[in-house]
Amino acid sequence: AHGDLSRRNTVGMDVDVATFEARAEEAERRIAALELKISEGATVPAAPAGDAAAGDEFKKKFYDQLVALRLELGKSRVERAAMIKQAEEDKARIEMLEEENTKMSYRIKHLVRAVREEMDKKYPNAKNVSR
Repeated sequence: AHGDLSRRNTVGMDVDVATFEARAEEAERRIAALELKISEGATVPAAPAGDAAAGDEFKKKFYDQLVALRLELGKSRVERAAMIKQAEEDKARIEMLEEENTKMSYRIKHLVRAVREEMDKKYPNAKNVSR
């Protein structure tokens, strides 16, 4: 039962990671396209018409925003990698604990049986003992 839970959590994590990766790739593609347009001197629609200095200033601000966005994307990737590493460690720990739990349950079952057998030997006429 616990194994099913850890597998479901892992599947959910895989879906979230895949979604994140798809969004990150799309964002990178769009940022690269915008950087290319700016570096090629493409006109920026929001830049004031006929004012080259204002247009250059707008391009610089826009480019600075793109750089900041790329930095944020890089930070997100580092965080994502750390989350994936932690999730893998957690999954391994869950599997180890599930295995230990199974072993303990097995031991308890056999210890209870052994105690009951000893009780039956020692007190064969006991009738009201809850077993």
